[in-house]
Amino acid sequence: MELTKKQKREKAWEEKQLARLDADKRKGRYKLYFAVIILLIALVDILDNFTTNVTGNITSCFITEFFVNGTVFGKSYQYEEGLALHNTIGLIGYVIALLSPFYKSLADKFGRKPLFVISSCGMAVGLLIIFFCKNYFVFLIGSFITSFFLGHDIQILYILEEAPSDKRATIYSILKGVGGMSSVLIPMMRTALMGNDPAKWRNLYLLPGACGLGVVLLVLFFAKDTQVFVDKRTATLSVPYEERLRRREEEKKAGKGAANKSGIGNAIKYIFKHRELRTLVLIKTLFDAAIIAMTSFESIMFKANMTTENITTAEYFFPFIYGAAVITSGFLADRIGRKKTIVLFGGICAVSFALFILSANSLWDPRIVGAMYGLYLGGYWIGRDYMEIVSTEMVPTEIRASIIGAEGLLVYVGMGAGFAFVNIGMLFMPLWFTCLIFAFPCVTVSVILLFLKVKETKGVDYEAIRDEGE
Repeated sequence: MELTKKQKREKAWEEKQLARLDADKRKGRYKLYFAVIILLIALVDILDNFTTNVTGNITSCFITEFFVNGTVFGKSYQYEEGLALHNTIGLIGYVIALLSPFYKSLADKFGRKPLFVISSCGMAVGLLIIFFCKNYFVFLIGSFITSFFLGHDIQILYILEEAPSDKRATIYSILKGVGGMSSVLIPMMRTALMGNDPAKWRNLYLLPGACGLGVVLLVLFFAKDTQVFVDKRTATLSVPYEERLRRREEEKKAGKGAANKSGIGNAIKYIFKHRELRTLVLIKTLFDAAIIAMTSFESIMFKANMTTENITTAEYFFPFIYGAAVITSGFLADRIGRKKTIVLFGGICAVSFALFILSANSLWDPRIVGAMYGLYLGGYWIGRDYMEIVSTEMVPTEIRASIIGAEGLLVYVGMGAGFAFVNIGMLFMPLWFTCLIFAFPCVTVSVILLFLKVKETKGVDYEAIRDEGE
């Protein structure tokens, strides 16, 4: 078989990758490697949690500075107008983030570690850009960088692929719980670096950004690719390139070319070919539509006339409630199953979100507001994360990262609908009411559909998953 120049380059690169993977297998894991990788995953997840939550915790500060007291596009705005405009401009970040699934799918070809390093570095650099920003548009650049790399969640794939199948959810939840509890650093930093002066909000970004770069170096030197990826990729590349090329041609002629091939296009075909996975993605799309409403907590508290001090107090309670919920969810998911866990915490999310809005608007004790805030957001992220875990337990290793990426791309449809509703609704209705009437049905309907339509995947062995078709 005569190879083209492109195929010759691909063959040479794959031969080098195979040699590297073989050397990695022969070298084995150093002593205490599992403990080290768990520590590294925990550190990156702390960085991820901080990056995810910090902007939501100081939204009123930068909206007030840039839009209310300052000028954007040559004019000043009322708070709701500024927030709506910021969210609308933020859609550009979501358009940029549409590239994230394509980037994420590269983990099926190049390995988990390269993306682990690059994505962690991206989050740290984005935080530092925001710290040094002098105007709204530089702030946006930093925000777009962090939002792009936040979507990678390679540390989650590491947890799921390195942990034993019967303890997968437990180990995952403990690490996520520790990461979630680390969010207490945000109100601590608000107290130490902001006090009651909202103009000092940039101070929250410097230390995490600098420490994040240090974490990147640790990952670079001490992490290895997951054993599941190394085994599967080695097995694939051990077949002569020409033989694999011939098989692909035969599969293409038979209409099976996309079956177990990585890449976003093939992953989307795979999702729509498999009824169970297709149903799950549609349900998750509805669930993810609520994300903009669910993450407007700081603005809801601000518009309820809670003081900066009381908002900070409420934020102290969130990480511990959230972390305890996440850790509990892992033990439950390995014991009663993923489905029941999602339904349970989805219900907690819906009820506690309504109570959060009631307590904030009634100016109850900020500790109660914080507890409700922790419960509803914890329940929401648990439901969202476990839907993703269920999807990883339905697909083979060689396309797992591509499926997660394609899933993230498809659910942007729901996110877009949520953004449109909340951004337009807040101009005509109170922010809390807009968020409630949209998020509550999205969450409740999606968890009911998941319970009725999606099968349980508890205890699935990643090594044993095969393409079972429709």
